Amino acid sequence: MARSFGLLSVFSYKDQISVIKTIRLKDGDRKTMNCPFCGGKNKFTIDKFDGKLVWNCYRNSCNVRGSHVDGRSVANAKQYLSGQGTSRKKQSFGSIPEITTKITNVPAAIEYLKSVNSFAAFERGDIAIRYAVKENRVLFYNKDGTGAVGRSLRPVRSKWWTYGDVSGGIHVGEGTHAVLVEDVASACAVSNVSSLVGVALLGTNINMEITKAIQKFNKSTLILDNDASVKAISLVRKLGIDCKLRFTKHDLKYLSIDEIKNLIL
Repeated sequence: MARSFGLLSVFSYKDQISVIKTIRLKDGDRKTMNCPFCGGKNKFTIDKFDGKLVWNCYRNSCNVRGSHVDGRSVANAKQYLSGQGTSRKKQSFGSIPEITTKITNVPAAIEYLKSVNSFAAFERGDIAIRYAVKENRVLFYNKDGTGAVGRSLRPVRSKWWTYGDVSGGIHVGEGTHAVLVEDVASACAVSNVSSLVGVALLGTNINMEITKAIQKFNKSTLILDNDASVKAISLVRKLGIDCKLRFTKHDLKYLSIDEIKNLIL
């Protein structure tokens, strides 16, 4: 049974499990779909690897996320014991596209990056961005190149797609003040302000790897939509450090440098 706190719908773990168990997945599968709880269109993902289910809704007003050990099949158990179990990195997110070209070779990619205030970060060398030819996606890479998120340049069901390992988020820029945001384009926009480092959470969750990275900064600020106040407080507590909270009804990636300064500083 769901309870509402303002605009946030809260579902108990028991409620989530009862629904999650009805979703059919083979080991190594990943599924993107409408959230069965809040109805968010293509906001819900669920993975199964080594018998474990992991799910998450990326809608700010929905608290649905969690994991559950569903058990391994006999075949998968044999693979696991032989050291050949399902790789979460490969199965959940797939390999980074190999056929890519420079962003500057693709006018549509440049146009998109400029429209979301991300091209300047690319030009400064604050983030590696390339174009995946076959997938027709703009790829934003993490610092060590082991993962990326791709934004489609054509209308598709999944506008964003994740490749490789981005469990540490994507950091953009150099500075002493970390600004935690949901998406990588917003992180690029934030980095346009001197001394600010945009940290893309790629959702609204903070894991241990991101927490450790944020603790190295002198200051940190978390920015979420106005309807995610309950979730924001929970995230700040999880960080365990002095982190400022900012809420906005605007999409960061469309704000000017002065507007971002006014919001954060």
